[in-house]
Amino acid sequence: MTPLAKLQHRFQDCVLNTGSAVSTTWISASGRAAPGIQLSIYCHAYRARLREVLANDYPATHTAIGDDHFNALVADYIDAHPSHYFNLRDFGRDLPGYMANRVQQDADYRGMHWLVELAEFEWTLGLAFNAADVSLFSEQDMAEIPFEAWPELRFIVHPSLHRLDFEWNTPEIWLALTADPPTPVSAVRSQAGWIIWREQLVTRFRSMPVDEQQALDKACRGGSFFQICEQLATLMNEEEVPLRAAGLLKGWIAQGLIRKAYLRKL
Repeated sequence: MTPLAKLQHRFQDCVLNTGSAVSTTWISASGRAAPGIQLSIYCHAYRARLREVLANDYPATHTAIGDDHFNALVADYIDAHPSHYFNLRDFGRDLPGYMANRVQQDADYRGMHWLVELAEFEWTLGLAFNAADVSLFSEQDMAEIPFEAWPELRFIVHPSLHRLDFEWNTPEIWLALTADPPTPVSAVRSQAGWIIWREQLVTRFRSMPVDEQQALDKACRGGSFFQICEQLATLMNEEEVPLRAAGLLKGWIAQGLIRKAYLRKL
């Protein structure tokens, strides 16, 4: 290892392990501040930047638990999950899972089981917004497919599309906490299936009835249009299935949820 590499590793160790006493003899004393102060500035800046990133990624979670609890949570998270990314966009991906353990073990979070869903919802909003921009399947494209080919038709959904199942009124909580100013809201159990996606440059989300949940899940797993209809037939009268399936597909296309349709597995 070259002298420069050794210096860089020593500096990194000091920044990542701020709680440990370290020697500063390797730091130049010719600067305007003492070596220890010079080092502390970088240590503080590293953590402050990561804290800022997480506050931007999880604004409702921050509001829900307040500054003191959020700062303590973030400090522990930074220690447990030091950044390994060149792009800070990915740094907070493990926070919902980390919070799940905190909610189970920390008395300060007793009764706040919805908090994990809130963090997961916020992170997924970011994933949807940052997803790749791709061309969309249109109603005109659909009209060009021969009717006899429909049963074997399969679909690729837009990369921004995410499916979440909530046990709480999580989107309602998020809307209340991110309002200006935040508004009071109570966490209540409200089991529902939701989708989050990006339409042009706007991140959207909505709940779905059970039949749409199962149909979309089937489509996302590569199921054919015929298999989607079979799934719907378990929930309604068979004579209602073709109209419902066609209506769902038309709605998905109109909302920009479908990227491509194809007649054989890729």
